[in-house]
Amino acid sequence: MVSRSSVTGRSPATGGHHIGEIEGLRGIAIVLIVIYHVWFNRVSGGVDVFFLLSGFLITLSLWRGAERDGRVRPLAFYVRIVRRIVPPAFFVLVTVVAAAVVLLPQVRWRETFTDVVASALYLQNWHLAENAVDYLASQNAASPVRQYWSLAVQMQFYLLWPLLVAFALFLASRLRLRARWVLTPILAAVFAASLAYSIHFTATDPTYTYFDTSARLWEFALGGLAAVLLPLVRVPAAVGFVLGWPSLAALAACGMVFTRGDEFPGWASLVPTVAAATLVLTAGSTRRFGVDRLLRTAAMQWLGGLSYAIFLWHWPVLVFYLAHTGTDAPGLTGGLLVLGISLPLALGSKWLLEDGLRRSRIGQRTTVGGLALGAGCLVLVLVALTAWAGLMRPRQQPSDSADVDSYPGAAHLVKGGPLAEQPFIPDLVTVKDDWLPELSPDCYQDHEGTKAVSCRFGPETAERTIALVGGSHSWQWLPALRELAEPHEWNIVTLTKVGCRFTTEPQFMDGEAYTSCDHWNVDAMAELERLRPDAVVTTSTATARNEEYTPDGYLERWRELDEWGIDVIGVRDTPFPGFHVPECVERYGRDAPECTRAAGEFDYDKPAAVESRPDVPGNVSFVDLSRYFCAGGECRPVIGNVLVYRDDSHLTATYARTVAPYLSEALRATPPLTD
Repeated sequence: MVSRSSVTGRSPATGGHHIGEIEGLRGIAIVLIVIYHVWFNRVSGGVDVFFLLSGFLITLSLWRGAERDGRVRPLAFYVRIVRRIVPPAFFVLVTVVAAAVVLLPQVRWRETFTDVVASALYLQNWHLAENAVDYLASQNAASPVRQYWSLAVQMQFYLLWPLLVAFALFLASRLRLRARWVLTPILAAVFAASLAYSIHFTATDPTYTYFDTSARLWEFALGGLAAVLLPLVRVPAAVGFVLGWPSLAALAACGMVFTRGDEFPGWASLVPTVAAATLVLTAGSTRRFGVDRLLRTAAMQWLGGLSYAIFLWHWPVLVFYLAHTGTDAPGLTGGLLVLGISLPLALGSKWLLEDGLRRSRIGQRTTVGGLALGAGCLVLVLVALTAWAGLMRPRQQPSDSADVDSYPGAAHLVKGGPLAEQPFIPDLVTVKDDWLPELSPDCYQDHEGTKAVSCRFGPETAERTIALVGGSHSWQWLPALRELAEPHEWNIVTLTKVGCRFTTEPQFMDGEAYTSCDHWNVDAMAELERLRPDAVVTTSTATARNEEYTPDGYLERWRELDEWGIDVIGVRDTPFPGFHVPECVERYGRDAPECTRAAGEFDYDKPAAVESRPDVPGNVSFVDLSRYFCAGGECRPVIGNVLVYRDDSHLTATYARTVAPYLSEALRATPPLTD
């Protein structure tokens, strides 16, 4: 997103010609962004337009500065950028910090805290890229500062572009060529290389590539090419009229045609960027019904001038609205309310910070003053974050060393008796980290990887080797197994991949073929053949639409292991609540019926059907731990003062450890692990 004031106080002109369409294009882009964010939860192409316009305006600004001063002044440019765009952005961050304490569930505080830090450092795009390939982090609700990823990409562009233009000018002086003919091929090379990179990796790794600056540089370069070549382009009014409306229609249709976010920023991003570039290059048509007449209207100019502020505010307002109402989408009325709140906030911050700072000239007189203004904004955010950290700290409890009598967890269902209610552990602030924070990412495979990576836990002199195989619902038992490794002389080897079942059947994720999972399964089998463990521990059931079942692909895998003489211990999958348990507990309370499921809802009131199937191979033993999750026909969110789930389906490490003694009993009763 580019602010109107991030380059000059006026729309740029070339050869005396005023390009008012720029402001109108901003207006169109922000309308598309807001509509598709609020009501369709979809990519619109509007951000791509802003990237192109940034490339156009920044290149034009640097070019003019070089013509005026004879050289590029990077430091002066950086100070101007900081002075114009940082104060509004940081003001919104501080507001988000304050509002999050009141409006967001505690379970989302820590991730929001991290997002605000990444946004303040203009690294949010890389933070989101890493989270996109982190299965557990990818399950998080939308961050109220998620939109700052595009500001981060722009800031990284701002850091690079003056150096690139300065290099082009230096090269031109050495070669004694006109700077235009040196800068043009450099921009073309950046465009071609970045576009090729973007197309390739959007197809192979779309979630990460969406936030990757390298995959976005071509959009800025295309805008830069338009700026450099604009004086050479003379488009007849009739041609501008003919090209204008189709270009605007193509831009407006992006959100309807490209319905999946993983299509951007590859080939799909060419549509909005080329359309916007066409509108810029054909600007100036005086035809009565030309598209430039629409873009120059007072309404479009007003929206364009307000676009930066609207972009900053609309997303956090939407996220806070959804969190407060407990809904997934705002609907028509809710969406209008979101806009009704966002617009006054945008108007206020533009008047106070964008226009106000320009009028007052605070930080404008010297380079040091501009840098001091930016530093002051950063300090303000840091103060707010420090205060927020103070709010979180007292709520954190050391769940790994908690009193067993006060926090028995699963043992309470076994032993019964009175139990004084205590604040449950892990608490709502830290529950999302209650997984395996000390576990290296090298111990499990991510979404894209196909190799069966592994880690070992337990004594080097272990007598038996157990392979823990499958997806996150197998992996969630690792805290309990690690508790058992030392006392039982077991060597635990992990062979896990996020969201990937241990099966022969083709897998899917979010409706798309999960081919990396299929390849991983093949490699995992090869590793098991080499390892020859005493037992493979994996899930024996799965849950879909509240129905427990065992995929046929599970049994086929078990038969393959039977041929190699490897025993299988199938652990019944844990109940699948189907809602975010910590958020439900915060909203309704630990004993609320809204957060409690009946065991019969997912067949947990009877033995797993797979145990009586006649086609189960003889190498398989079953472990059913359902009694440690459901009692009296109910599956509660808090058992023995311990929170059972960290999200909508995964156990907290704390609760898994309380099940460890009973898992030990069940495992040692199976043939491969009988003492």
